Amino acid sequence: MTIKEIAKKALNHFKNRGYVFTPDEYQEIFCKYAKQYGVIVEDCNKVSYFLSKLDSKYKAIAKNYNIKNLDELVVFLINYLNREDVSKEKENIEQLFIYTKRALDVIAVLPIVKSKKIAMKHLDFIKPYMEKEEWEKLRSEWIEFLDGFDASIVRRGAAIAGVRSEDALEVIEALIKIVEEGPDLSHLVDSIIYTLTPSYAPFMDDEIAALKRQLKEDSSIILTPAFAEDLRILTNKRIKLDKEELKRKLKDLDQIAERLSIKILRVLQKTGDSSQEIKDIRVELQNWRHEGEDFESIKEKLLRIAISLDKELDEFQEEMRKEDEEIESLKAKIRMLEKKVKKLSQEVKTDFLTNIANKKAVMEELNRQESSYKRYGTNYSLVFFDIDHFKNINDTYGHDAGDVVLKSLGLLFRRYARDVDLIGRFGGEEFVAILPNTNKEGAYKFAEKLRNIVQKAKFMYKNTRIPVTVSAGVASREEVNSKEELLKKADERLYLAKRSGRNKVCADDECK
Repeated sequence: MTIKEIAKKALNHFKNRGYVFTPDEYQEIFCKYAKQYGVIVEDCNKVSYFLSKLDSKYKAIAKNYNIKNLDELVVFLINYLNREDVSKEKENIEQLFIYTKRALDVIAVLPIVKSKKIAMKHLDFIKPYMEKEEWEKLRSEWIEFLDGFDASIVRRGAAIAGVRSEDALEVIEALIKIVEEGPDLSHLVDSIIYTLTPSYAPFMDDEIAALKRQLKEDSSIILTPAFAEDLRILTNKRIKLDKEELKRKLKDLDQIAERLSIKILRVLQKTGDSSQEIKDIRVELQNWRHEGEDFESIKEKLLRIAISLDKELDEFQEEMRKEDEEIESLKAKIRMLEKKVKKLSQEVKTDFLTNIANKKAVMEELNRQESSYKRYGTNYSLVFFDIDHFKNINDTYGHDAGDVVLKSLGLLFRRYARDVDLIGRFGGEEFVAILPNTNKEGAYKFAEKLRNIVQKAKFMYKNTRIPVTVSAGVASREEVNSKEELLKKADERLYLAKRSGRNKVCADDECK
């Protein structure tokens, strides 16, 4: 779909409705169709472009206003600029500074040595209107303190003291009270006896009864080494009896469990989903509570599950066959859509990432300049730019960071080029500039200016500055015999610049 066809479609939109449109209304419908057919028109993206230039504060506010055109953007900016009060901001900063000092005063008297030292240090250091780096240094010290601070000690102390509180002072007072009064261990007697009682094996009646009687008479023996040894011996005996009894009872279930595991494995190998019956079985197992059930009832449940799985297996196979047919149909549709997308992408002349001309558009412009040169003798020049050590940027900061660098370079190149110049992405990290009616000296000055701008620019990704430089090769049409030789000459001088140490512009066969 071309620009002309989209314009015609927009006109028909109003014509079919018998509606006399305004220029703004026409632009809205035109941009809507351009977006629908994947055609990028710079005038349709002006609002989003200017919004991206706003300070983060205004970006956040603007998101809530659904700004559609430049008039609405101007009204929005006027309204919020009129609201700015510099004196009030200064007063707020001063109040915030005073508040910070008072907060540090409070922290400096708290009985936590590390936070006290940081607070006292910052009280001596902090001052109004500090630089951003100074604030970040102070903030990092608090972050390091919080990273190393473990507040769980208060919760552990509260658990020991038997209180529900996150207040350290309350917990300390409760712990002091326990130490002063001494622990009451009588409430532990029944719990200790309960832990020693076997779950499945016959009770150890004589030993447990004797221990309980002893503890009731004097619960303080819980704190003696002799009691700890007796408790360990009785616990080991209980565990041993329970294991022996469980081993006898579980022997009958081994065979059923083995059959059940085989059937479940067969289902899992044939499908990644489950039927409603298997879902019901899974819910039953998740909600299964065996209190009050004996081993025979458990055995019956496992048998029913095994029978249900056997019944469902055949139904799974039929369902999977149907799903495989649907998947193949979807794959065919996807392949068809991929072909359409590929065809459309070949027709588009704007690079999707940098929003500047792509290689196809660059070659078309080169052909136009070549025709003008042959017909009228109008000279033109060409510059190849390449990002230095771009692979290192991707490896160090990630490919998303690399994309940000490419997009930012596209914006820089477009900003400093003339209206008649064409800046395009030639592929990967390589850009090209076609400069009409420009000799080699003028092209060299243009390339050197951009090289210097890139070197000084701040490329940021996730609050990290990425150092970026470019190398460039310059060639003029009048010094070669064809546009093919022009491309080759500029490319050779680009790689000469790289071999000469990078971050350079070469316009001759010997780089300066």
